[in-house]
Amino acid sequence: MRRSPGGRSRVLYARLTEEEDRQVRDRAAKAGLFGQRFLVEAALSGSAESAATLRQAVVEARATRVVLKGLANNLNQLTKWANANHALPAHLDRLLDDLGRAVVAVEQAAAIRGKGAGREVPAIDAGTSEVPS
Repeated sequence: MRRSPGGRSRVLYARLTEEEDRQVRDRAAKAGLFGQRFLVEAALSGSAESAATLRQAVVEARATRVVLKGLANNLNQLTKWANANHALPAHLDRLLDDLGRAVVAVEQAAAIRGKGAGREVPAIDAGTSEVPS
């Protein structure tokens, strides 16, 4: 997690039973967080479930970004080849299909993230280049 600009100067204490402490720590560990960070994210997002959903969407978006970068690099190389040879490569259709699936995955992750933050994210039709305003 990135540091907050200016730091965090406020402290909030909470008393828990042993069972509550165990449950918070278990859920935090499953989310890959410390107990304190888990409580903050759960409180600020409205629920522990939406915090976990948001965190998962961010992880998926980062993984999808890596795939998109690779596809973009491949498309750039194929474009250079096509310009040099005045022809389209035979496997261009497969790359465009992969790119379409990656775009859909990014849209789904963005929609999950938007809903987790209380916003509705407009869907983009993968068959068009239009982006809703």
